[in-house]
Amino acid sequence: MNLSNMYLPSLPPKAFLTFVGFLLLCHESEVHLLSMAKPREKASEDHPLTSVSTSVPLRIFLSSISPQSPQLPRKGVSCEDLMPEALDGFADVPELSQTLIRAALVLALQRAGCSQHAETLVLHLYQELGQVDSDDLLFAMAGTLNTTHSPGQRKSSVALQFNLDQLAQTPVHHCRGLLPVNGSLLYGKAHKVYRGFPAASKACHRLGDSCAGVASSDSSSFYVVERKGSYFLPRHGATSWLHQCRRLGRGRRSTAEYCDNETEEKIYLILDWIPWVGALYSFATSVYFAKLNCMELAHQRAMSCAIDIGHDLLLFATGGASGVLGMGIYAGLKPGLKTAVRAMLIYLREEMHTFPVPSNYSGPVTTF
Repeated sequence: MNLSNMYLPSLPPKAFLTFVGFLLLCHESEVHLLSMAKPREKASEDHPLTSVSTSVPLRIFLSSISPQSPQLPRKGVSCEDLMPEALDGFADVPELSQTLIRAALVLALQRAGCSQHAETLVLHLYQELGQVDSDDLLFAMAGTLNTTHSPGQRKSSVALQFNLDQLAQTPVHHCRGLLPVNGSLLYGKAHKVYRGFPAASKACHRLGDSCAGVASSDSSSFYVVERKGSYFLPRHGATSWLHQCRRLGRGRRSTAEYCDNETEEKIYLILDWIPWVGALYSFATSVYFAKLNCMELAHQRAMSCAIDIGHDLLLFATGGASGVLGMGIYAGLKPGLKTAVRAMLIYLREEMHTFPVPSNYSGPVTTF
């Protein structure tokens, strides 16, 4: 890849990344609990998070979102059903998306009373990202669930649908017209740069179906972005123009057993009504199904959790899946998974209200 041709604008102003305390998140309403299918499995109180490998602030936070009742009614779903290994083809999902899915399932498992399984995933995240970045990611993800996403704040679903299509490599044709997309910026290989939007618009039309759209890092430079490998990421105050195209049905051949999985559908229907758990599971499986080219399911799951999770996190999960390298470069850091997560956290920290570091935490605070 020729990095000199990549359109990679700078991040918003640098922000502090702090450990976030959300100990009051789950005391506002009584929780419906996920049931266990196997009699040998017990509630989370029987298996508290006591590993010395898990940070103290994170253990306190996870304990605060655990269900209060030790009894779980049986609904035919087990803790194992919420683990990544239960998703066939999970290994084929891009690395960043795998990490975000694991983080979402940590919170879902803990909220459902599966603390041992949640801790297993936490330790896996520690191996991938390190303790500080993993804790930051989990706190920030929980913060999006505690943030009100009013109708006026919600982003257009156009950028999200584009990312899902790109993840599934859906082919397009008959591209005509440019649609403004606010609050998101189109990233990818710059075909050419122009001083004005009219010239960039004409160039995109000449490029045809290979043009994803036009993006601008300022009022004087307009980039014609090639479709291959392009993606949207959230950006405060940004406007991009998406080349409107018709989709040619399915892209890569999907596997029917992945898209029409009765067992997974049953799990989803049970989890969907459980606060937090349903939204987090929908978030995780929206990215998973997009990668497997189960587009109807991917879009359904994404839309069902967009209000609770927020479009920004969904855009990072779907767009960042193919843009880990780009996220690292425009953040001014070395490319890689940890860099991509840090770049995402910088943005999310600016998006959310500032919360104090837990008062009983005396460890380091990561800054950029």
